[in-house]
Amino acid sequence: FYLSGHPLEDLTPALKRKRVTFVAEAQGLAEAGHEAFLMAGVVRRRQERASAKSGEKFAFVTFSDPTGEFECLFPPEQLRRCRDILEVGTSVLVKVRAKSADGEVRFFGDDASRMETLLDDTQIGLRVVLSAQTADAEALKARLDRARAQGKGGEVWLQATLGGRTEVEIKLPGRYRLDAALRGALKSAPGVVMLEDA
Repeated sequence: FYLSGHPLEDLTPALKRKRVTFVAEAQGLAEAGHEAFLMAGVVRRRQERASAKSGEKFAFVTFSDPTGEFECLFPPEQLRRCRDILEVGTSVLVKVRAKSADGEVRFFGDDASRMETLLDDTQIGLRVVLSAQTADAEALKARLDRARAQGKGGEVWLQATLGGRTEVEIKLPGRYRLDAALRGALKSAPGVVMLEDA
């Protein structure tokens, strides 16, 4: 339960461009026979157990995305590879296999990577639409400086309409980590009308 919206909600357009499937859609697709998905979520819980036969540990990991929650079973080999990433509170991309039987869909985790792999993608960008009358350049600069990335990350454009007629767009130099923290900070900046993925 999130009071101010799901942490991944602002990243939805970028996630969709990466062909990420949210759980609400994955359930129906799995029932129709689809087996492999790239999903995203915030780790809510990880329960490790030992196999009675081998003694090796496997884990049930619960994820939350903007459309709901889902649980993935990570077998021993995959858990060893992904354990450090599957920490509670971490936003991750997850490669899963789905199996549907008797009206129930079960997800099996094959791999996981931190959301930073998406945010470091140089193909994503953000357009910040401003009100020329109320925009505060110093407030914007302070928020953007904290998100500056070295070599990786996305580009940022500022857009405003001057005098009610002329639309001006400026591409900022450098690259930025376009994560939920930056998006939230920009939304609260004076004069920001809206954010658009570019």
